[in-house]
Amino acid sequence: MPHPSMPAFRLASRYDNEARSVELIEAGKHRVLVGGKWDEIGQLQLDFLIRAGLAPDHYMLDIGCGCLRAGVKLIPYLEPNHYYGIDAEKRLLQVGFRNELVKAGVQERLDRKNLYCSRQFRHERLSENTIDFGMCCSVMTHLPLNYARICLENCHKYFMPGGKLFMTFFELPDEASFAERFTNEQGVTTTGFSDPYHYYRRDMLRAAEGTGWTANYVGPWNHPRGQSMLEFRRE
Repeated sequence: MPHPSMPAFRLASRYDNEARSVELIEAGKHRVLVGGKWDEIGQLQLDFLIRAGLAPDHYMLDIGCGCLRAGVKLIPYLEPNHYYGIDAEKRLLQVGFRNELVKAGVQERLDRKNLYCSRQFRHERLSENTIDFGMCCSVMTHLPLNYARICLENCHKYFMPGGKLFMTFFELPDEASFAERFTNEQGVTTTGFSDPYHYYRRDMLRAAEGTGWTANYVGPWNHPRGQSMLEFRRE
């Protein structure tokens, strides 16, 4: 029997709850499912990437793209079909392409095959050595740490040498206990054992060891929920 002090078993991620996902998508609440703050966080990602050097002729990979919260901002900025997306939920990809891109008036700028459903961060329609910039925003905040290494290993081949992948996480201060709940300045409570997850900076940087990436800490980037940013550069 589990020790009485251990937390009750939960799904690894809230997105593993298929019934909840279907209910929200069918009710037209797919923006809620991906965390809301649609315009704010989508624009935040575009602005950050432009400051990091993203240009219209670059190729971009959006990891955990969902229903294209960042996509509706990135697709009109990039040249046609220079945006690629991966997500674990096929229904979110569908509603993003059929609804959100149409609302934004940019559906003609993206081929549907550029969006791929995978739970292991693979894109079977994407050629090797193609991507210049990648973003993995609010993905590892919902997943155990091992997924960060899986993401880095499986996405490595898609990036050009020197290509950059940016990844966000909830950062736990060194003096805080990993096993306890932690509430950040933005009022978000995270844990080491359930979604949303927090991590020490050193653990996230260590996830890149042996994967062909060089990891660098970027830090706070004005995310409304207080997520920190890492940069991984393909060796």
